[in-house]
Amino acid sequence: MIPPISVESKTFRYTLDALIARSDDLRRVAATVSHAAANVGVSARLTFAPEQLVLQLELERVARDISAVNVDLDGVIATIEPSEGLRSGMATSSPWSALRPVSDWVMRHAPWQSAPAPWAPVTVTRRIENGSAPRNFSERFARIPTGAERVRVDRFDTATGPRFEVYLAGTDFAARPDNPWWFGSNTELLAAGASRSLSATESALHHAGVTGTTPIVLTGHSQGGAIALALADSGRYTVEAVFTAGTPAGLVESPTNVPIVHVVHPEDPVPALGGTIQGTTGTTWIVHPESRAMGTEAHLSWNYQDSLARIDDLKDPELTKLEDRLRIDGKGTAMWFRGAPSE
Repeated sequence: MIPPISVESKTFRYTLDALIARSDDLRRVAATVSHAAANVGVSARLTFAPEQLVLQLELERVARDISAVNVDLDGVIATIEPSEGLRSGMATSSPWSALRPVSDWVMRHAPWQSAPAPWAPVTVTRRIENGSAPRNFSERFARIPTGAERVRVDRFDTATGPRFEVYLAGTDFAARPDNPWWFGSNTELLAAGASRSLSATESALHHAGVTGTTPIVLTGHSQGGAIALALADSGRYTVEAVFTAGTPAGLVESPTNVPIVHVVHPEDPVPALGGTIQGTTGTTWIVHPESRAMGTEAHLSWNYQDSLARIDDLKDPELTKLEDRLRIDGKGTAMWFRGAPSE
């Protein structure tokens, strides 16, 4: 078991492995700044430019400061768990972050297909009464449907009116183009922030009784997380929070007025393929899968389920505060949806 630690830096939370990854980043930055200082010094001597010599001294000072912070961070890591250093240093060499700038360029320049009209039809597959509300991200994620069912909507009638928890599955890679959740829906989302999977999700929400004024919480895995962000950013719904795991969040614009929690495995290529997240004020948790999974295996839902349970165990004050605010007492009705067959 990786001993967890939660350290806040702007909008990021880190587990131990991710702290080690940031230590490696600091080491590389210090080396880069030191190299730049040396180049400036050579240029200053060749051109007799005293102001560049001053710049060289400043760059050297910055490099020393970064190195000092790196040493301090390594000391913190060693204090937490000395034996994790070597293993984590190897695990954090994942190549997927290099894909992000490539994805950004492709998304800006590729000719994407246009998005379809809304209200793709869906079918209710089952309904269960008297279900309880989730208490945390891990319990929400466990309710994301699998198989042909791609949307689950839980309705809770409270003293202030109905409230909804919505769970969205990701891409169905076995699906054909007549299925709203086929792979091509990802490029539809990228094209105009709309897709047949998004339209089918809105149909499910409408069928379940969600209106523009009823509060909803959205939880999604992979493409399901991108759909959740698109719904929140649309302004058509009263979204109280968005939770995503393994999501290519850069596919769509993220809202700036909604609490957002992302969880990402650095070994998972899918989040990087979405490019850079745009416009979000949310929190991103970076955590390595306990199973040491790499590549597409790191994207699997059960590996994220384990990571979410470990994050919940941290009892992070900000995450706990959000979950307490979203808590619902009492029983509700759960409904599952799948795409309707093409006529």
